[in-house]
Amino acid sequence: MVHLVNLHLDYFNWCGKCYETGVCPIDDGFQEHLKQLFEANVLIVATPSSTRSVTGYMKNWLDRFCDSQLIYEMDELKHVTKRSRIPGNKKAIIIVQGCTDLFQETIEPINVVMNALEIQVIERLIVPKVGFTEEDTVDKKKDVMLRAFEIGRNLK
Repeated sequence: MVHLVNLHLDYFNWCGKCYETGVCPIDDGFQEHLKQLFEANVLIVATPSSTRSVTGYMKNWLDRFCDSQLIYEMDELKHVTKRSRIPGNKKAIIIVQGCTDLFQETIEPINVVMNALEIQVIERLIVPKVGFTEEDTVDKKKDVMLRAFEIGRNLK
């Protein structure tokens, strides 16, 4: 498990060098992190949603991950196509926790990146309105815990 806040990633700067090689020139440990992503069969991408979007850490990670792993190619007619560097058959589970019922706006940036990188999103788990009180924690939401258990059990 990787907590993005602990990665200390520098911000995506649109330098474009990763488009050619897949290697980000920013020396902040991101390349080492990518090795973990390549080794994983399933990515579990989770974020809280308090402002109807992903966190800033998640947005930066999505930008760095997506741009460093897309290959852009131009044909003789100047049509640009893109393809993923990610090894085939990679899957993802998206988990969103929040204080509103507007989760689609939070899930969408993650969906866009997973689709661009040809990573199949196999499940989405929505964890609504938790954490307002000590008694209102996710472990006390039996329906959410059961759904999470089912998702884990079905991983192959």
